[in-house]
Amino acid sequence: MRKSLRRTLVATAFAAVAVAVPAAPAAAQAPTVCPATFHVLHDDRIGAVSLPQGHYRVTVRGGISCPASTDLLAQFLEDWDGVLPRPWRVASPRAGRANFSRGRSGAGFAVRRVGKASGGGGGGRHPGFGLLCPGTFEVLHNDRIGRLRLPMGEYTITLLAHNRPTCQRASTLFARFLQRPDGRLPGRWGLDPTSGTFRRGYGNFGFRVKPAFD
Repeated sequence: MRKSLRRTLVATAFAAVAVAVPAAPAAAQAPTVCPATFHVLHDDRIGAVSLPQGHYRVTVRGGISCPASTDLLAQFLEDWDGVLPRPWRVASPRAGRANFSRGRSGAGFAVRRVGKASGGGGGGRHPGFGLLCPGTFEVLHNDRIGRLRLPMGEYTITLLAHNRPTCQRASTLFARFLQRPDGRLPGRWGLDPTSGTFRRGYGNFGFRVKPAFD
């Protein structure tokens, strides 16, 4: 009877230990390479991080999914000044590579420029459905439109949707908006100063401006 009771207690103790051991935390999970690449359609940057035109391999970690990582990358590429929403931060050892971290959680993703595209789920492109207009627009002196500060220099214009409006029309509108430093735009036009996006109404009729890539 005593031996049977002892074996039962030992077995119960092992079971308790097994239950007490937690699963590996998200931060400790091995990084995963996404099956599809992300296509940056023109030379771009996120603050000081340089991402030349090309296909990028995306590696996720800490529970970030491949579709979520490419959505975030597209969002970060629209950022005006490279200051990412908290708690995200970015580091880059050199052009064509970047590491995005969500605070100190261990979650995030890294991108690296590769030679060619690969298929599969979780890929993406930037601009998504828009069109980069040829050439650049020159702002002749330090300027502003409402809360959007525009240092003197060259700017790219990207349409939010193909030919809505045309590139020529977007350039004309941008010139007109520069004459409104108070940010009060005509008609139904609105401005998102965090991304430099001008949009008419709630659809995709509009354009985005950004300092030209050096």
